[in-house]
Amino acid sequence: MLKLEFTKSEVEEIKSKIYLSEIQERIFEYRLKEYSITKMAMLENVSESTIYRELKKVKRKIMKVIWNFLERKKTILPLFFVGKYYQKGDTT
Repeated sequence: MLKLEFTKSEVEEIKSKIYLSEIQERIFEYRLKEYSITKMAMLENVSESTIYRELKKVKRKIMKVIWNFLERKKTILPLFFVGKYYQKGDTT
């Protein structure tokens, strides 16, 4: 599992750049507090599958913000799924 640790200012910046539904906002806050999936499901009165599904949507939105930030900075972007690095403009 990929675990990212954010500062308060980074969390606020991410939240300002993405739209989260009400449940996604709460799940994001729970995750920052390191609540378990089971505890989140109990608090929200939904199944663990729903928590996993919503958490996946939140992660996708956060990764999109991070990816866009890195692209604007023309930083080397790691492509972990292929085990190589891609620099914007590379075709290899």
